[in-house]
Amino acid sequence: MGSGPKKIAGQVRRLINRLMFLEKRSVFQHGPLRLYPSEIHLMQVIKETPALNAGRMAQKLGISNGAVSQTLARLERKRMINKTKDPALKNELTVTFTESGRAALQGFEREQASAMNIFSSYLSGLSSNDRSVIERFLAHMEDLLKKLE
Repeated sequence: MGSGPKKIAGQVRRLINRLMFLEKRSVFQHGPLRLYPSEIHLMQVIKETPALNAGRMAQKLGISNGAVSQTLARLERKRMINKTKDPALKNELTVTFTESGRAALQGFEREQASAMNIFSSYLSGLSSNDRSVIERFLAHMEDLLKKLE
């Protein structure tokens, strides 16, 4: 009782569309502040690689330098980060988290970890063969999507 390739392709397309919709409208609430996906993603990049300049952040996220600059400015206005310019290096910024920024990112990561635990629990109930098929499928999807960038 297998599904045809077109049915599965349709399911994948619907899943991608739903993820894109959720990504655009999802908001993480930190106290009275609302943080949007673009802000959270940039905060994660800063946490992972604090020494990146804005251009490299843009590259890593696949967005423009201007989008990074605007998002950094919003995060600074929301008091999530502090930006300081290096006087010796005209275009270099040092970005650090405020206490509130660190707390917000930790809260978001806790929520994500909880969701990942639920998903991991489901996957652990599958056979090794089923997980292997899913891994190969996802690797193939990643390769296809990279080619579309």
